[in-house]
Amino acid sequence: MSSPAPPAPEDPEGLAPGRATTTGTRRYADRCGAHADHFSRPDELWLPSVGLGTLRGDPGGVDDLLYRSAFAEALERGSNLVDTALSDRLQTSERALGHAIARALREGRIARDELIVVGKGGALTPDPDRARSHTAAQRDLYASYVETGLLDPHDVHRGHAMTPAFLLDQIRRSRRNLGLATIDYYLLQEPEIHLRALGPDDFHAALRRAFEALEEAVARGWIGAYGLATWDGFLVPDSDRSHLSIVDLFEAALDVGSADHHLRALQLPYGLAMGEGAVLESQLGPDGHSRAILDSLRDTGTVVLASAPLYAGRLIGRVPRFVREAFPEAPSEATAALQFVRSTTNVTAAIVGMRDLAHVEENLRLARLPRADPRIPARLFSEAGRAAASHA
Repeated sequence: MSSPAPPAPEDPEGLAPGRATTTGTRRYADRCGAHADHFSRPDELWLPSVGLGTLRGDPGGVDDLLYRSAFAEALERGSNLVDTALSDRLQTSERALGHAIARALREGRIARDELIVVGKGGALTPDPDRARSHTAAQRDLYASYVETGLLDPHDVHRGHAMTPAFLLDQIRRSRRNLGLATIDYYLLQEPEIHLRALGPDDFHAALRRAFEALEEAVARGWIGAYGLATWDGFLVPDSDRSHLSIVDLFEAALDVGSADHHLRALQLPYGLAMGEGAVLESQLGPDGHSRAILDSLRDTGTVVLASAPLYAGRLIGRVPRFVREAFPEAPSEATAALQFVRSTTNVTAAIVGMRDLAHVEENLRLARLPRADPRIPARLFSEAGRAAASHA
């Protein structure tokens, strides 16, 4: 029997109503001037192949202004997808986006049903106004989560939690920061941390409780759908303690939400520096065959967001010549690396941290270009393997 839903946290006031819709995202795709191949529809929404990420930078200050400008520039250049998290820059990324979104809606640059907002929660995050030092941050976390009874310390693993009451509280905070009644996709951060700490049986029980809370958030209109934001869970062999099984995850969603469940999105690192998602056959399917996670998601209607496509910028200056030659249409190393990612079968969008307007302009040149033949990334993996073998 399912445990009862936790009581609803107090709902913030003054939030912009609505959410992204099929009609709205199609409208944006038609009017933004992008190539038709830039958008895809794995499920309900039309998503661009490059989205704006907000992880990097210092809390507050000039980086707030940079992200606000980057968001506005991205809208003009063909990306209506933004990926953020309560933990990004100690909540200040969400707050900066909240200002930018409110202005864009007010000025008519975009309608709410055209904008796709991805939020994430699970990492304990202090209030930046009360976290002026490490000691102050720890004090704020304890006061906000433990003293209030929201969290038992035993439910916290490496600074992360996934209990129902905690997740609903995190969604409330993100909605307030963003100024939005509904977050379109809400992703649970790094569930593999809990898998390592709890073991398979207790983890899957905790995951079902988390999914129940997320389904409740959908029913309340707080989020449109939910998913997971992973780091290594899908990129390790099935013998590893951190290994996440996509079959088990969908079974948990089906148990909680039936065939109408709202587990609709996954995020994982993928790119030239971290290609395991396309090549490591870590997922045992119902047919008994092992496949890479991206292949396992074929025809599931899942939005797949590739994080770290430029490996936090460390790829720049290191993109091999044969990769540049494979994508002659890409005007730079960064766009060649992104073309590789967005052209890989079953990748919906590459999420790129961009707060420099020049980077927004450069990377979103791809919005005017078709994706490359999906056989090219597969061929490049083969070439890279041969090159590595020759130097072994």
